[in-house]
Amino acid sequence: MVPLSRWRAGAAGVAAVAMVFAVAPAVSAAPVLLSQNKPVTVSTTGGDNYAGRNAVDGSTSTRWASQKNIDPAWIYVDLGAVAAVSQVKLTWDQSCAKSYRVELSTNATNWSSIYETTTGDGSVDDLAVGGNARYVRVYGTVRCRTGSAYGYSLQEFQVYGTTGPDTESPTTPGNVRASDIKSTSATLSWDASTDNVGVTAYDIFNTGQLVKTVSGTTLSTTLTGLTPNTNYGFYVNARDGAGNVSQASDTVPVKTPPQVIDNDPPTAPGNLRSTGTTANSVALTWNASTDNIGVTGYQVFSGGTQVGSATGTTATISGLKANTAYTFTAKATDDAGNVSPASNAVTVTTKSGGDAIGEVKQITTSTDVPWGLVNLPDGSALYNERDTHKITRVTQSGTKTTVGTISNVSGTDGEGGLLGLEISPDFATDHWLYVYHTSPNDNRIIRVKYENGSLGASQVLLTGIVRNKFHNGGRLRFGPDGKLYAGVGDGQSGDRAQDLNSLNGKILRLNPDGSVPSDNPFAGKYVWSYGHRNIEGLAFDSQGRLWEAELGNSVMDELNLIKKGGNYGWPSCEGTSGSGCSNSGYTKPVRTWGVSSASPGGLAIVNDTLFMSCLRGERLYRMKINGNGTDSPVAYFQGTYGRLRTVEPTSTGGLWLTTSNGDKDSTGNNSNTKIMQVALN
Repeated sequence: MVPLSRWRAGAAGVAAVAMVFAVAPAVSAAPVLLSQNKPVTVSTTGGDNYAGRNAVDGSTSTRWASQKNIDPAWIYVDLGAVAAVSQVKLTWDQSCAKSYRVELSTNATNWSSIYETTTGDGSVDDLAVGGNARYVRVYGTVRCRTGSAYGYSLQEFQVYGTTGPDTESPTTPGNVRASDIKSTSATLSWDASTDNVGVTAYDIFNTGQLVKTVSGTTLSTTLTGLTPNTNYGFYVNARDGAGNVSQASDTVPVKTPPQVIDNDPPTAPGNLRSTGTTANSVALTWNASTDNIGVTGYQVFSGGTQVGSATGTTATISGLKANTAYTFTAKATDDAGNVSPASNAVTVTTKSGGDAIGEVKQITTSTDVPWGLVNLPDGSALYNERDTHKITRVTQSGTKTTVGTISNVSGTDGEGGLLGLEISPDFATDHWLYVYHTSPNDNRIIRVKYENGSLGASQVLLTGIVRNKFHNGGRLRFGPDGKLYAGVGDGQSGDRAQDLNSLNGKILRLNPDGSVPSDNPFAGKYVWSYGHRNIEGLAFDSQGRLWEAELGNSVMDELNLIKKGGNYGWPSCEGTSGSGCSNSGYTKPVRTWGVSSASPGGLAIVNDTLFMSCLRGERLYRMKINGNGTDSPVAYFQGTYGRLRTVEPTSTGGLWLTTSNGDKDSTGNNSNTKIMQVALN
């Protein structure tokens, strides 16, 4: 491990490490001087005699000087390739920087600080650092000589390091623990990871969502902005300067207490009434409840079962049977989880006919997490169970038969396991099923024979997809070109999404036998598109175009129309948010949603209409494809069935729809899920 420190007689410094966006390298040879006579870029210059190149010419008799009386000012050197930077030596004259930082970048756009000080006093600063970068920048914010006649002056700017691949990930952070848990904050601590070069950062996640990044020397941090009376599942990944990410730590559960002690439930909603009916839906409204602290939401019930939720005083309940009477009530909830008495009951009869989204029928239930699902030629379907690793056949009437178990599948105590399932376009003759699953060492794609009602011989097609607790991806889809497309997550390392030598953060395209198609956009590579975070929805329209649904981190989820060789911007762009979104090389999403109202789990297309199932959003979106875009999304089933994982066309023109409740671990048979069919009219 390379310590980050600053040493020089008579001077003190403050070392800091932050996130380094890097993709390569590290340490096999002794450090060498990398910066001498390399290209230099500066913010300003004090004249021709003080050009930036003077700082890398190997002579202390020349210098770079910035324009007088301007703060901040900076200079960076282009090393020509990504290197493992281990030392930065700065030779100042009297016009030094009192406050400055040293920063690294792989693209001269996204900079990460590896050292900073507020006590600079000139002379020589010889800094032992750690990180991987092509560009190294000195960024001055306060001059040692503050008069208007002075700028910053640097005689020599020397960067030392090594080149060569670093593929070793840090060890898993240990003993993650929570303390000082309050209504809106909690302190998280862990034992240090180790790395062959050095840990540069720790990333803290809540069930797959990045919430905070701290330096590689930080082993405890306070998480703020939490919601009172809420369950969290925090874990930690370690990261090194080359972008290698450890496996995730164990998850530590945290339940924040209510902000105040509140045992008073809201009042019952008043005057529940129907404002409209169709063949398969009922629109309801009611008078607002009151509460001593505040009402946070409402739940709608029918026959004792929750069928909808709302933050306001209206809800539309979909998926009902035509020409049928339903009785509804509503209840209010507050921040402490108190539930009001029920409103008055209202009975409404749906009309005859049919809506675009018709009746929902429960076909069967599962005690595990149904993830992939395919139709068989006889009208039945196969689905796999993520945590039991079984594949089950289900008929239209709900009869279930286990046809086999996939071997060598491993959970991740998160969202790894038995994931994508696809059927060969030539199934009638070759009988192949294609499976994406997590193994003890990676994520991989295999194919297995399904004949005479049971699983047979299997073949491994592709290995080496990095696994982690979350962000494994997993959706498989055959295209009309006969190629297999796989949606792959970034393995909780955004750097991989931009690295064409990595399989992660990509849509991959394979021949059915697992070889690389000759017409893929990057010669010899499986990569079809890149810059993705976590993909769980893929579908082809009638024009043969591929659509993709992608989970964002904390800002936006995406619907993308995929282009061959396209770059979709992660990690510098999330949806349309982020400093990198102005990059003309990134393909913009067709649609975005806030993550709380989406978090897509699957994508299906029927008659050029997109259906996107949502996990956190607990709803199904319907969007008609219109050219290169869609019409306005319409949400169905909000709060009716909980988290919705997989949506697939049925063989009869409707939709299969599976729920995904109780799915944040790798324990088999501890979930309560449903497999349903949705009529489309």
